[in-house]
Amino acid sequence: MLVTARIDAGFDEDRRSAPRHRANAMAKIRLLKQPAEMIHVVDISPEGCGFRSKRVLGIGTRVLLNLPGLEVWLATVAWFENGRGGLRFDRPLHPAVAEQFSAAIDRNAG
Repeated sequence: MLVTARIDAGFDEDRRSAPRHRANAMAKIRLLKQPAEMIHVVDISPEGCGFRSKRVLGIGTRVLLNLPGLEVWLATVAWFENGRGGLRFDRPLHPAVAEQFSAAIDRNAG
């Protein structure tokens, strides 16, 4: 589930069209013609997600994201710095799908 990322150096929360919710999920990310790697999704919205990765990803890199229980989603790296980055999905997730990842945190915390 990937959202098309806006590619610019000044990406920040003020430009997001929807608020992101905390998340705590492992997901697979794959660059075209490369093996999949695990990333840690730390926040999510219908339009994109924040993540942590040991692999350095360049802004504008197209990736396939496989979130648990969902189909593979196409996305673009919107920003990446010091092991943390943001993806913008090509197609937005349904809001309920994005919220389910946040709800899992709330259930586990309480």
